Amino acid sequence: MSWKKFKIPIAKPIVTSEDIDLVIEALSGGNLSSGEYVEMFEKEFAQYVRCKYAVAVNSGTAALEVALKALEIKPGDEVIVPSFTIAATANVVVLLGAKPVFAEVEAETYNLDPKSVKQSITNKTRGIMPIHYAGQCAEMDEINEIAKDNSLFVVEDAAPAAGALYKGRKAGTLGYAAGFSFFPDKNMTTGEGGMLTTDDKDVAEKARYLRKHGAPTRYYNVDIGWNYKMPDFCAALGLSQLRRLEEVIQRKNQLAKIYEEKLGQIPEITTPMVKKYNRHTFTLYAIRVTSNRIRENIRIHLESRGIETRINFPPVHLQPIYQSIFGFKRGFLPRTEEISDTIISLPIFPSMSEAESDLIVESIKNVIK
Repeated sequence: MSWKKFKIPIAKPIVTSEDIDLVIEALSGGNLSSGEYVEMFEKEFAQYVRCKYAVAVNSGTAALEVALKALEIKPGDEVIVPSFTIAATANVVVLLGAKPVFAEVEAETYNLDPKSVKQSITNKTRGIMPIHYAGQCAEMDEINEIAKDNSLFVVEDAAPAAGALYKGRKAGTLGYAAGFSFFPDKNMTTGEGGMLTTDDKDVAEKARYLRKHGAPTRYYNVDIGWNYKMPDFCAALGLSQLRRLEEVIQRKNQLAKIYEEKLGQIPEITTPMVKKYNRHTFTLYAIRVTSNRIRENIRIHLESRGIETRINFPPVHLQPIYQSIFGFKRGFLPRTEEISDTIISLPIFPSMSEAESDLIVESIKNVIK
């Protein structure tokens, strides 16, 4: 990760002595593949999210791909997704032979716009897969109502949203299934890893054997699956990290409030808007500015001072492979493209000091003035 390259990285996971002790305990047990720690992690994560079933896998991408296959997505089907996301959201659709249909995002939250979703439905549409951008839940009541009216499933791309709340309900319980990521830049990590959550027993059971080459028992393959298992020592790290996730989310919200107080009065900057019924996890802290020129000046200046930034995200539909396969061109999703041109993510991590946040803010002000 980038924290060794930058004085102030975009994210920095905290690994405590408790984390290390539990990982050593798991390693000492001699089981380096999936075992009792995976089972414990699944149980505690399901309890935390308040869902019936959790299935651990080796990445957030794997969680989404397994969820879609468990829901029987087939070649020729269409799944509505945002383009304002990491490519994994759309890639898993393509890898299963289906077609990602890109819809617009909301101007305020950058989450999937229900109006655009409704306009994107065809007779081939099977599902909708919103991402909870940066850690704030999409407008799930409207999305689920559209899905219900059109006999579609909803899979949450909850990669950045462990612990996020939508009208009192946890991310991961707002659709048929959900996929979480535990990559090191998330609020809790297993190194590499992910989790599928669902209340559907059939989906959970199918996911469990799909992650093991489609075999419910050894060498008895009933489907084509993958080797997407999570090792026990990764699950042990996840267990320990999960137990302090609430503290991390609380600290991230404190840091977001500090940014808001220091940046929110600058006319050229739009800080994140959080809907009153949501709890944001602030896996990312993304601001928008009034032009691409200002954005690029901020990015270059911050990086020259050892401060990492990211563009979350370049539109997926304008990635070379998507243009090559599907023929997308600039102008297809004007709102998504405008947001992407003017957004920049700033460092936010639990151990960030006041001096570090002050340096970031002053550096931005120096560019804009």
